[in-house]
Amino acid sequence: MTDTTHSARSGETGEIWILGARGRIGGAVVAHLAAQGLKPVLVGREGGGDRLRDTAADLGTRAVVVDGVDGMAAEITRQRPAVVLNGIGNYAETASVLARACMPGGHYLDLAADLTAVPLLLDLHEEAERAGSTLVTGSGFGVLATEAVVIRLCEGRPAPAAVRVDALASVSSTPESSAPPSPPR
Repeated sequence: MTDTTHSARSGETGEIWILGARGRIGGAVVAHLAAQGLKPVLVGREGGGDRLRDTAADLGTRAVVVDGVDGMAAEITRQRPAVVLNGIGNYAETASVLARACMPGGHYLDLAADLTAVPLLLDLHEEAERAGSTLVTGSGFGVLATEAVVIRLCEGRPAPAAVRVDALASVSSTPESSAPPSPPR
């Protein structure tokens, strides 16, 4: 690792932190990065700490286990990873807190795809620019899928004044989470 005094201040430790690393998307990202020879830091909450540590050990990397979003933000501020992927969800509540923890110099991305969360992160643009940080929201398939359809449908036509896209989320289950849903009460 390089000079940690300078790196810690600018968010250039070189580490990639995956928040929600045991989740469906987080786990897929971790597997993809590991297949490329990278060693992302797996970050999760206290409840799944032992499994997270075991997964990290299997990959030859480390885990950061904390108590909630505020704990994650505190560790990001303290340890200064270069990149943070927020895969824990509830982006309207978590994105701004975690993105600000990455500043200055650290970079943040999330999978938000809702009209509440996305503008909240976009509102941090000037602050991030001054801090030398890049913030990316909507990096998941939800935004890509709907945007790609709109782009294709508008191809070769005059730009519309407004576009509305209705999409229905789809959830894939893993063997661990394939229990049938509880019946409505």
